[in-house]
Amino acid sequence: MTKYPFGLCDTHCDTLLEMMYADTDFHNDRHHISFDRTDDFAFYTQVMAIYSSARKTDEECWQQFLSACDYAERRRAYHPDIVPCRTKEELEAVWGAGKKSYILAVEGGKLLGGDLSRLDEIYARGVRFFTLVWGGETCMGGAHDVGGGLSEFGIAALKKMLTLGIVPDVSHASKEIFYQTAAYCDDAGVPFMATHSNSASVWNHTRCLTDEQFKMIVRAGGLVGVSFCTPHLGDTSAGVTVGTVVDHIERYLELGGEKHVCFGGDLDGIGDMPTPMEGVQSMGLYCEEMQRRGFSDALISDIFCGNAQAFFRRVL
Repeated sequence: MTKYPFGLCDTHCDTLLEMMYADTDFHNDRHHISFDRTDDFAFYTQVMAIYSSARKTDEECWQQFLSACDYAERRRAYHPDIVPCRTKEELEAVWGAGKKSYILAVEGGKLLGGDLSRLDEIYARGVRFFTLVWGGETCMGGAHDVGGGLSEFGIAALKKMLTLGIVPDVSHASKEIFYQTAAYCDDAGVPFMATHSNSASVWNHTRCLTDEQFKMIVRAGGLVGVSFCTPHLGDTSAGVTVGTVVDHIERYLELGGEKHVCFGGDLDGIGDMPTPMEGVQSMGLYCEEMQRRGFSDALISDIFCGNAQAFFRRVL
């Protein structure tokens, strides 16, 4: 029996690669996310990103991506109740049945290695969201830590994503890439998203979105997932809590984000979590904090699942 009448949708985690390298499972006692620890919710949909490590070559990142896709498929064979989804129709079916599901994503475009044809394989493997850059300078262009716009190849890759039906993600992007992506998506009539990005008005970090950037995502019909990465939330020396995360959510709500904010926790991609989180099993703490602050039941449900569901229906 579920504790909450709504589901949980999260737009970013690094759990799949952590599973592969530890040879663990969708149900585990090692990682921040274990699918069996989400039973408090009516359903669970997790966007699972396969990241491109800065310590690996472009080709090594590509091979890692292929291996991770294969690993997920092998492990899923043991869990018919966990459903990989690629379309809104598949998602509607699992939501209606109260099941657990995941959607694949890529984090960091260096795995393309300058080869546009790899996007066809990425799409065929089920990837529907693509974080354009992660850090430094790659074939795609410059990330938040170095600046610079999309490269010529990066522009071609972005245009092909929009043609294929892969949603671009501007988390980790430089300001130049953010505005370029917004413009190309506007021309194509396609929304974009920031899968795991917090508010620069609450904590001024290069990984966070300015108010203007957030409002542009809202106007585009996009979605922003709030991250649990403590250095992107506040002063870690003073302590970062569940309440700090809700501070970022409240700022986005003040900017008109009632239908455009969700969770993108970055679980298994971060070190310390906000106190007193222990993993995905702690998500109920956010419901309690929102209730304490007077959030309506409808708004809480939208933040936990409804806004992400609506976005997935628009883009998949």
